[in-house]
Amino acid sequence: MLFDFHVHMGQYFDDYYTPPRILRTLRLAGITHFAYSSTSTVVSDDPDFLLEERVAMHELSEGRAKPILWVTHDMLKHSSDLSLYMNDTGGKICGLKIHGVSEKWLLNGRELQRVFKIAQERGLFVKIHTGERENCEAGMYQEICTRFPDVRVVLAHGRPIGQAINVLRNCSNAFIDTSFMPHGHFQQLMAVARQESFTDRILFGSDTPIPGRHLKSSLPRHLRSRVEQTKRIAGSDWHRISWKNAQNLLTFALK
Repeated sequence: MLFDFHVHMGQYFDDYYTPPRILRTLRLAGITHFAYSSTSTVVSDDPDFLLEERVAMHELSEGRAKPILWVTHDMLKHSSDLSLYMNDTGGKICGLKIHGVSEKWLLNGRELQRVFKIAQERGLFVKIHTGERENCEAGMYQEICTRFPDVRVVLAHGRPIGQAINVLRNCSNAFIDTSFMPHGHFQQLMAVARQESFTDRILFGSDTPIPGRHLKSSLPRHLRSRVEQTKRIAGSDWHRISWKNAQNLLTFALK
């Protein structure tokens, strides 16, 4: 079994990635279980539409797909506690996601603080997009990880890698997923994680279907290659990274 902690569905620029399309890609890549968020929230904050997406994914995946709610400022305006978007019919939401490139999240802003407080109140984790841009570097989020020590925070992509490693060193509630992570960065992460004992906070992620937009070849073939290379680098820690760590994090979020 293989758990992918970074999958998307929904509207993304000119494409709409349906649940059947995503499930087929993952099946061909050998990915059996996954956590996903819908990119549709970037263009629509309609709770009924977003629920329809989750219900479809939940039913077609037979419960193997765990929803993460991608949160926008407009969603918080419509529902300050996000309860309008928390219907469990499409599977219980296990985490909240923010993306500092699609819209700006001020580090000391009320909106970001509100997301963390909601996560704290509901026992959810927060997934944060990190990248090599000034408005979303991993190190920027160390302060809020420290401010909310009981909220588990997943640094998606782990970029820049040095900053992400420092956050993991300093914040025991911080995790990292490997989506779009260069293999050299993953090797660096594993070396430090083994030495400093935080391999239990590394999660396999693929960012499906986004890599397919940059490929001329088959996305499932690319994903199978990524899995094999990640497995080789992880070595004896592979079961932990590919399954156990995700199950532990979800157990905390879904209890």
